[in-house]
Amino acid sequence: MSGKPRRLLRLDRLRLDRRGSIAAMTAMLIPLLIGAAGLASDTMQWTLVRRSLQRQADSAALSGAYALTQNRDVTSTVTADLAKNSNFPLASAPVIENAPTAGPFAGDPGAVRVRIVADARLPFTGAFLGRATAISVEATAGLQQDGEYCILALDESNSLGITNSGNTTVDAACGMHSNSSGEPAINGQGSADIIASPVSAVGNVDNQSGAFRAGTVFQPYSVSQRDPFADLPDLSINGSPNNGDVRSNQTRTLTPGNYRGMNIQGNAVLQPGIYYIDGARNGGGNPNNGGLSIGSQATVTGSGVTIILTSSNPAVGGTFAGLRINGGATINLTAPTSGTYRGVLIYQDRRAPAMGDTLQINGNSASTLQGAIYAPRNEILMNGTTGMNTNCLQLIGYRLTFTGNSRITNVCPAMSNAGAFRGNIVRLLN
Repeated sequence: MSGKPRRLLRLDRLRLDRRGSIAAMTAMLIPLLIGAAGLASDTMQWTLVRRSLQRQADSAALSGAYALTQNRDVTSTVTADLAKNSNFPLASAPVIENAPTAGPFAGDPGAVRVRIVADARLPFTGAFLGRATAISVEATAGLQQDGEYCILALDESNSLGITNSGNTTVDAACGMHSNSSGEPAINGQGSADIIASPVSAVGNVDNQSGAFRAGTVFQPYSVSQRDPFADLPDLSINGSPNNGDVRSNQTRTLTPGNYRGMNIQGNAVLQPGIYYIDGARNGGGNPNNGGLSIGSQATVTGSGVTIILTSSNPAVGGTFAGLRINGGATINLTAPTSGTYRGVLIYQDRRAPAMGDTLQINGNSASTLQGAIYAPRNEILMNGTTGMNTNCLQLIGYRLTFTGNSRITNVCPAMSNAGAFRGNIVRLLN
């Protein structure tokens, strides 16, 4: 009898059965393999779309936070940035919040939250769902405090914001910042010797002459800093002005109120309160005629005092009071510790023409100034304060110039409501 042995025939049947099982198993696994491949493809597509949307939301939130530093409208800034960086059409209107209503920074006015939703058509799951998949992302950016500043130039042009010239020595023991985008925005010229840190600007900082001491922290191309006194109200002065002049051989006690000018050559004692000096009444910006002028032999004392250089005619082109403190004068003035003008010693009305006047301060070793000198539209010139006690002095001006020895340490008494302010940087917060 011919043919294979029975043992071999059983092996052939087993081999055929095994092939059939594999074929059957392969047929059963094909849908699973196709599904796995489809899900993998969808996952990659979903990840790419979500990353793109997240970058868009991050950029928009950062733009909104930068708008806060520049006092621009947050919503319009965020909307413009979303449109510029759009890679996918949004499924609904974006959520733009300042301050956020949800999340760890809810209620924070220094934070901007952006939430966007887009529909992504995923090739595999979309075939079964019959619709696109909604992908949502959100980002929160905001201001965080970094560094202490007592010298701030508010000019946002490309001009030089802070000038340190000649043989000046500026011992600030705090930071200085310029909102100018200039190249440079802050400089040190000649034999200037500057001790301040950090030194930051929207533009660049020029230290080619080595004017800044070793160890200074430089932060060029930084975010613009907010005006710490931007919320002070506009002024309105009424009534007949007083005469604030004090002759060289005279001693006067002055009380708070409206003055057409203060030309102090003798001894003046200022009672606590607010002194409005009206530049429109008598000579305007010339401090010798219509502002605050303190002669070289004068003595001026006062505690809890705010002097406001303003105008009863603040329309465009109006005449505002100025300031000149001559070298040799003895001045001991401190700002109020409460009220609207707490911590503010001298304030020139923000409605004054830009760079229409220079507030000039010449120091004396027997003088003390405590509080802020605030001139948001004009230059402040510190022309030497050697030995002056300026342990608690802040200078916030449109531009600032130091030409003599200036020492500003900002070690302020507790509860004085005066002192250095914290600078801001912009960061993603989530």
